[in-house]
Amino acid sequence: MEKILYSLMEYKLLAAIVGFFIIAVETFIPTLPLIVIIVANSFVLGMWLGFTVSWLGSTIAAFFLYFLAFKLSKNKFIIKYKEKEKIQKVINWIKKQGFTTLFVCYVCPFVPDFLITITSGFAQINCKIFMLGMASGKFVMFLLLSYMGKDIGDIFKQPIKIIILIVTIFTFWIVGKKINNKINEN
Repeated sequence: MEKILYSLMEYKLLAAIVGFFIIAVETFIPTLPLIVIIVANSFVLGMWLGFTVSWLGSTIAAFFLYFLAFKLSKNKFIIKYKEKEKIQKVINWIKKQGFTTLFVCYVCPFVPDFLITITSGFAQINCKIFMLGMASGKFVMFLLLSYMGKDIGDIFKQPIKIIILIVTIFTFWIVGKKINNKINEN
């Protein structure tokens, strides 16, 4: 695995294209490990290029997923699905919360952004509000993860970075858990 990563460092353009498409695919297939992809992009491409490739790939793909869900929300099957009480509660809650909740959801790597994106599209949240919340939330999370991934070996040499990473992930986890509980309450 290590040889592959170092080989990719020699072919930055190819690595950037592959990294862009892998993170874009992750938006549609959320079983891929987002955090690992961002850290790997940052490690292979450097912090700023890895961050830019990851953020642009994920943001563009999330917009397409939102747009697809927005258009499909008028489908008879989806309308019937949206009428379910629990789905209606989540949609109403997201509509009511607006930018702040979208921002916080996208900052937290433990909140499934695939579901937030689709729900935002189904709820027909204003496109500008969605784009601002999603893009700025992903910007913050991706920047932090890219910083951590820029020199993976450096993290183990400087224990303060491990502590910062653990505290940050723990904080994101708590916030994400509170958001998930709030959604489940409603």
